[in-house]
Amino acid sequence: MRQLTSNNQPRPRTARELRKMKQAEERKRKAQERQKTAAQDAGPEETTEPVVGTEGNGTLHRDPEPEPTPLEEPSPAEAPPGETDHEEDRATAGSIAGGEEEWRQEAEKWKREAEENQELVLRARADFENLRRRAKKDQEETAKYAAASLAESLLPVLDNLERALAAGEESGETDALRQGVDMVYRQLLQVLSDKGLSVIEAEGREFNPHEHTAVMEEEVAGVEPGMVVQELQKGYRFKDRVLRPSMVKVSS
Repeated sequence: MRQLTSNNQPRPRTARELRKMKQAEERKRKAQERQKTAAQDAGPEETTEPVVGTEGNGTLHRDPEPEPTPLEEPSPAEAPPGETDHEEDRATAGSIAGGEEEWRQEAEKWKREAEENQELVLRARADFENLRRRAKKDQEETAKYAAASLAESLLPVLDNLERALAAGEESGETDALRQGVDMVYRQLLQVLSDKGLSVIEAEGREFNPHEHTAVMEEEVAGVEPGMVVQELQKGYRFKDRVLRPSMVKVSS
């Protein structure tokens, strides 16, 4: 009996129920065909009496009785509908389980590939960011020390002007010439100082190998060892980079 829904309408059959009904009808039809075939092969039963006759010598004889027709062996009983349904369900369940396992393996494969690609993307992004920062830093340093090479090439000019001023004092040159050279020296030093050039302090300070170059060592009374006692050549610094270390004499 078909179930009714809440509004007294028959519930629509599912695909599985329709399939079962079709299989039951097919089994019923095959059973009817087998019964019909067996009935045709057997035919109506005939009851005949043996015919008695006389031969030429007067002896009686009977016709041989017909051999019985062998009956068709019954076909093996078909499996009950319930077992067939259970077997189909098990086969369907096995097929679904196998498909789910394949889908799971495929999903894991794509997941691993996605994770690997994500890691590659993150690495590439990090490398690009580091490259961008490095390029920016290089540009800033290039702009910051753009005049460093020019200032370094002018250091010998400053040295020569200092020597000219010192020689003028020793030889007693006129004040006008000495003042002119001094003005040129100070103006050039000011221009370079505005660009970032500065003099490294040396005399009276502790020896610093990053800023001083010791060319002589002398023992001086009352001075601790490792102190700069005399500056032989000035050193210069361009911003925070040493262009030329000071040439000094150090106490021993």
